[in-house]
Amino acid sequence: MRNLEGVKQKQAELIKMWLNERKHEAKMITKNISVSFASAISGDDFSALSAYTEKIKNEYGYKTIGVVSLGGSVVASAPKPAERSNRYAEYCREALMGEMETSGITPFFMEDEAEADRSAESYVIFLSAPILKPDNSLLGAVVFGIDTTPLNDILKNVKLGATGETFLINREGYMVTESRFLEELKSSGLIRRNTIFELKVLNPRTGMRTAGVAECLSGRDGYDTKGYINYNGCKVLGAWCWIADINCGLLTQINIHEGYETAYSLKNFVLSMLMVLAFPLTLAAFYFSRRITSPIYEITEVTKKITGGDLGQRVIYKERNDEIGKLAKEFNVMAASLEEKTIKLRNYTIDLENKVKERTLELQSTTNFLNSILAGSTEYSIIAQDLSGNILAFNKGASLIFGYRQEEMIGIANIRKLHVEEDIESGKVDFILEKAFKSGRFEGEVMKRRRNGEVFPVHDTATLRRSENGKPIGFVVISKDITKVKLIALEKDIINNINKTIASGIDIKAVYEAVFRELKRMIDITWLSVAYFPDGPEMFEESNIVDGVLLAKNWLGIQQLPGKTMAQDIVFEKGVPVFVADTSSGEYAFDNKLYEKEIHSYLCFPLKSKGESIGTLTLGSYKKNAFKEMHYDVLNQLTSQIAITIENARLFLSIKESEKKYRDLVENAPEMIHEIHPEGNFTDVNKTELNKLGYAIEEMKQMKLGDIVPAGYRDEIKRHINLIKETGSSELETVFLSKSGNEINVEIHGTGFYNRKTGECIFIREFVRDISERKRMEDQVRRSEKLASMGELAAAIAHEIRNPLGAICNSVGILDSHLKLSGQDMDLLEMIVGESERLDRIISDFLSFAHPREPSLVLQDIKGIIKNTIFLLGQDKRFTDKIEIKEIYETVLPKVYIDTDLIHQILWNLFINSLDAMPDGGRIRIVVRKTTLFLRNAIEIIISDNGIGMAEHEINKVFEPFYTTKSEGTGLGLSVVQRIIDEHGGTIDVKSKYGRGTAFYIKLPVMNEKQDVQGNLLAG
Repeated sequence: MRNLEGVKQKQAELIKMWLNERKHEAKMITKNISVSFASAISGDDFSALSAYTEKIKNEYGYKTIGVVSLGGSVVASAPKPAERSNRYAEYCREALMGEMETSGITPFFMEDEAEADRSAESYVIFLSAPILKPDNSLLGAVVFGIDTTPLNDILKNVKLGATGETFLINREGYMVTESRFLEELKSSGLIRRNTIFELKVLNPRTGMRTAGVAECLSGRDGYDTKGYINYNGCKVLGAWCWIADINCGLLTQINIHEGYETAYSLKNFVLSMLMVLAFPLTLAAFYFSRRITSPIYEITEVTKKITGGDLGQRVIYKERNDEIGKLAKEFNVMAASLEEKTIKLRNYTIDLENKVKERTLELQSTTNFLNSILAGSTEYSIIAQDLSGNILAFNKGASLIFGYRQEEMIGIANIRKLHVEEDIESGKVDFILEKAFKSGRFEGEVMKRRRNGEVFPVHDTATLRRSENGKPIGFVVISKDITKVKLIALEKDIINNINKTIASGIDIKAVYEAVFRELKRMIDITWLSVAYFPDGPEMFEESNIVDGVLLAKNWLGIQQLPGKTMAQDIVFEKGVPVFVADTSSGEYAFDNKLYEKEIHSYLCFPLKSKGESIGTLTLGSYKKNAFKEMHYDVLNQLTSQIAITIENARLFLSIKESEKKYRDLVENAPEMIHEIHPEGNFTDVNKTELNKLGYAIEEMKQMKLGDIVPAGYRDEIKRHINLIKETGSSELETVFLSKSGNEINVEIHGTGFYNRKTGECIFIREFVRDISERKRMEDQVRRSEKLASMGELAAAIAHEIRNPLGAICNSVGILDSHLKLSGQDMDLLEMIVGESERLDRIISDFLSFAHPREPSLVLQDIKGIIKNTIFLLGQDKRFTDKIEIKEIYETVLPKVYIDTDLIHQILWNLFINSLDAMPDGGRIRIVVRKTTLFLRNAIEIIISDNGIGMAEHEINKVFEPFYTTKSEGTGLGLSVVQRIIDEHGGTIDVKSKYGRGTAFYIKLPVMNEKQDVQGNLLAG
């Protein structure tokens, strides 16, 4: 493992040494450029600089080299395509702030290569270095594209067994150097061409980054002695480190079996050798120590003489063949080598000094040449003045720039004549001269004035002039007209600002306002109009901005279509701009209207998208003939961007409208809909589900799907989610818990959505249906079927019992009439009669349960039936003053087709049950309201009490025949109630909590199907 770690350290040092050499070369080249081409970088003639960059590229083997000015413009490059300008600027931001900068390894190909030839691309590291003037001020930067082929050679040359390799990775985990196992990787199908930017170092079993890559990308240096799975599926030992200078990680790996096999063999060998040699070595050490001491002393003395400068000293070893003889021989070889290298170094130093002298002479010659260029320059104004500003010299360039002849200025005029009044009055001119006097130099932008009165920007460099004895005597001011440079910079700034506004995605009208503001900086405009023709010239949308204010569409107040052709029509149909220099001529329709609005000239440009005209952009000015040729260049760049923006804005609005419709559909769907993370967290929930469960959306997003089901259902929820992640979909019937604790039976249909590239589940969308009503109906059907079967059995038993019971009753009657019984015998006889009558009532109940009579449905007022039943209840002996009855009726209740007697029987049964549940008194609450049942109009009757209630196991049996908790009774009361409700086509449900009371929920349809059948029969 130490060997692996050592290889890693060595390779990292070699890479850093290689990079440092490249940085040193870059510093030398930039220094030469600064000395020889400083004026060319800030000037306009770059031919000599371009030739020099081409020479440097070929001499040093760079893939590319570019020189960038301080303003970010590429002034020279090799190779020369202008398309690379943006790329140079991208890699020299730090260098333009004075710091050397390196990029990571990146693919490189010539901009003008055909697509088919790009398979032969190479890979480079971009290194940028600042160009510094002699006073350390910035002049620009040089960007070098350094070929990374030597890095491949460095990494491949390491000898690391049969399976070991060393490679570099980038931040994304791609290998950025060539693997030594290239052919094997091609054969296995892992790569097609090469490993660089094609092989992502992933664990093939998990699809994730290997352990070594993950640790390396975290920025931690280290190693792994236990081993991890490599990109080829093999287990390897690894060591890694992060090399920040090239933004890459270095990994050294070897197969774990090969790595440890050597260690085990070495361990066994060393142990055995130690055992064998321990004793002989001890004896030999004593013998040889005496022989070694003397020769070593002689070597020490010779070493002292060599360090003293006598490099001709050698050790005399008398042809000894022992270890000391070998040591002396090697020492002599080393001394001879040292003497030879010292001589070479001395010769190299002499050559270097000669080269420095030659370079100095070349520099002096170049300086003289540059001075002669400046003296005769027509591009630069060179003016010499005394300390008061009086002009002493005025070159030809100054005459061309300012418009004055030399004889008008030299010895006559003051430098202030060339400055604007504002700078003179504000003291800025005096400040410039004072600064140049104190520091020896002033450099900056200044506004100056030509002979014709035109004010324009110049770049001034004022240098203090001194006499031979060093006394200040005046200034030399070198000026360059930067009107074009400023105009180009302004154009770039305008386009960049507009592009930023477009990219920000704000409203399209705000984009138009931004376009007006920015163009106003360059062109004296007062009106901007954008016309969009979505369906041809007949239908269009128009926006007008005047003096920065967005106006109504019909700004010109046009009431009818013109007879003449509009300029916009021509621009739209032909796709070419139209310029109207004077609207008073009335050449096109509405020109007179524009003239009335004081728009005296305008320029109309086509807006094109995908080569087709989609609209027009019109700029208007108060001035006649206000537009120049240079304005066309700016508009050419802008109109395509604006056209794309308009198209995108309309597409965005269309998508937004579709999204709103879809969202409304989801939010208002009758079903519950939600989306969850694969871990179960809610990410979105529709209104239906929020209303059902009683939670706010913020609460739901803090919860998981398992949080809204009872504890016993959570395992099946986990299985449900896992099944969706594995198969893509799943269905499940479960129970939701609302915020108030109510249970809702639901049916879930879930579908998974996946990342196409990784196959990973992104989110799960589920449609949830409330099946509580269906569950209740299923339970009621089961109870009805059970009641029917129990009823048949009860009827059979009742008939079998009633016959012998009749005989018993008759026999008892005969005995009573013939026998004169008294005392206990009479009591027994009366008991037989009473129990027989009780048994007969039970049998009648059985028969009533088994064969209930067909209901006679009549349109009735349910409220009246309830009040009548409550009145009769008040007459019952079980009703006391401790019982309170509270009635709540909806304001308008429909009449219902029911059998009055049977409904009265239902109500009486439920009221008596409530009285029995409240022996110490309590409250009976009756609520009647409208509802729906199976999508039909219905009424709901809720009868609740605050009695003793029922346990959970009792609720499930309450409608079963013969089940009762009372000491007396047949247990058929509620079974009969359910049979009657079923005959009416309704439903009944019960909720109860022990110690808190019971509530029965009865739903009866307003229009009964049986009533419809009866009506048809009567009509027939």
